[in-house]
Amino acid sequence: MSSLQRIVSFVSLGVVAVAIVFALLPFTFADSQRCGPALLGSEPRESGLPQGALVDPERDCERTGRSRLATSGFVAILGVLTGAGVSLVQPPGKDCRDGRHSDCHGGWPAMVGFDRFACQCSCHRS
Repeated sequence: MSSLQRIVSFVSLGVVAVAIVFALLPFTFADSQRCGPALLGSEPRESGLPQGALVDPERDCERTGRSRLATSGFVAILGVLTGAGVSLVQPPGKDCRDGRHSDCHGGWPAMVGFDRFACQCSCHRS
C-alpha cells in the first residue's frame, strides 16, 4: 500500500467520523426551536415560541433531522467509496518495473476492461 493510499484511507475514516458526529449534534431550527440529535430521533426541546407560531416543533424537527441524516449518510458513503476506490488502484508491480512482464499478476483487470485498477505498465494496456 502506497503512502497516498494510506493517507486517503485515514482521510476517508475522518470523513465518516465527521458525518457521524454531524448526525449526533443537536441543532436549532429557524433560530428559535432547539432540536435533539438527528441520529437519536431529533426530538424537539424547549422553545421560546408562542403557541400559535409558524414553527411546528414536532414536524420541523423531524423533517430537518431527516435531512441531516440524509446529508451525513451521503457524505459517509462518499467517503467509504473514495477510500475503497483509491485502495484498489495498483501502482506498477516490482516484476513489471524489473521487466519480467510474464511474472506480473496485475494484468487481469486490464483484460476485463478495468484499466484504472490494472498494473500500469504498457504490456498490460489494451
